Amino acid sequence: MEVNNIREAVEKFCTIIGSNPMLVQGAGGNISWKDGDTLWVKASGMWMADAEKKDIFVPVDLKNIKKEIAKSNYSVDIQTLALSELRPSIETILHSLMPHKIVLHVHAVETLAYLVTQNYSELLDSILKNTYNSAYVDYKKPGPDLAEAISKILIDSPGVQIIFLQNHGVVIGGADIEEIIKILNFIEDTAKNHAIKDSNRLLKIIQGATPKGYHSINDIEINNLVENNAFFLHTKFNWALYPDHVVFLGGKSFCYNSLEEFLYSKDRPDLVFIKSVGVFSLNKLSFTQLAQLRCYYDVVSRLNAKYKIKTLNDNQIHELLDWNLEKHRVKNSK
Repeated sequence: MEVNNIREAVEKFCTIIGSNPMLVQGAGGNISWKDGDTLWVKASGMWMADAEKKDIFVPVDLKNIKKEIAKSNYSVDIQTLALSELRPSIETILHSLMPHKIVLHVHAVETLAYLVTQNYSELLDSILKNTYNSAYVDYKKPGPDLAEAISKILIDSPGVQIIFLQNHGVVIGGADIEEIIKILNFIEDTAKNHAIKDSNRLLKIIQGATPKGYHSINDIEINNLVENNAFFLHTKFNWALYPDHVVFLGGKSFCYNSLEEFLYSKDRPDLVFIKSVGVFSLNKLSFTQLAQLRCYYDVVSRLNAKYKIKTLNDNQIHELLDWNLEKHRVKNSK
């Protein structure tokens, strides 16, 4: 397949999945393809959904990255091969490590509902039943730390096509877009068919007083985070589930049992969850923030009450929020 044809196929695929919030949320996720010693990778902060409307890909020197990886240097100074204001994805090294022609990394909702559990690998193994050669990585900070962990896996199991990342997402390698689609559909369909079907979605906008200076979040299902007791408890105690959620919405949730409790507290957090009243933001949420909040609801509403949830700890949260590369991605998202 000619490079131009690969690019066209990737761009079309990105437009489709980038518009599906169950697979991609805002600027999240990334994809790449290899052309000899060049790796074309999605730029940091860009939206997959814009692939056919904007130039969202950056060519980088794959040969140099591989040379540095051979020296166990995973904090590679990535060299771009074209003048551009765009920066390569934070996960560029990950894409370089995978031997496949095309590599996809997404934060797919149906799979995330398993990845945020303590025994995620056992649960996924039990439903996927070794259909594909898969591997698992306990949570690592995105970037060099994650790349090093994946490198060790690929040394031992070079034939791996799927890598599940705890509290993060899934990486898929394939020979072409058709193979990527086939694997992605299998993973998400299988996970969906084993999901707990929640019957307590009230699907109503809660009629309550909007705190002065705040904006109401008018997404019907997002408001169920404060109406459904199980969802409210997750929001209160299981907030920091995966990196993008923390990066775009903060490392801590602000939950109140009543409007009176919130008003008495005199707090002014950016995002507020008031039980049986509503979800409110001090400033209007960006498209990316709203996409991440909706993703959180979609994941929480699929969590099995029997499973033990794993959240990111304080140190892991601090690493994300104090990281200049993530600050750049937030700045460039919309």
